[in-house]
Amino acid sequence: MKNKLILTSMVFLLMGLATFGSADTVTLPNPLCPGGSGSPGCINTFPDLVLTITDYITTLIAGLAVIMFLWAGILFVTSAGEPGKISTARRAAIWATIGIAVSLAGRGLVAVIQTIIGTGT
Repeated sequence: MKNKLILTSMVFLLMGLATFGSADTVTLPNPLCPGGSGSPGCINTFPDLVLTITDYITTLIAGLAVIMFLWAGILFVTSAGEPGKISTARRAAIWATIGIAVSLAGRGLVAVIQTIIGTGT
């Protein structure tokens, strides 16, 4: 009984103190707008943020896939006809192809989803 009374009084005390916390509104600057809200490259909406992140990721994947193609080419050249090394080079080339396909499909998939939900730019 005593614990319930203490708990109830603490709840009412905290509810009374909650009005002091909502005295003023705070406006934070947008950290995704380096030059202010009207500058080019400013990200004000969630779809713009998703597009920016998608562009960075697809660019990264495409770059890594090109590096993988170069590595697969080096492996092919240095294999000297050994079947094990040739299969390793072939697997690297296949994964590089998959990487480029994912990179190309990533941006297109975002555009299709934006068109479907009606937020396309």
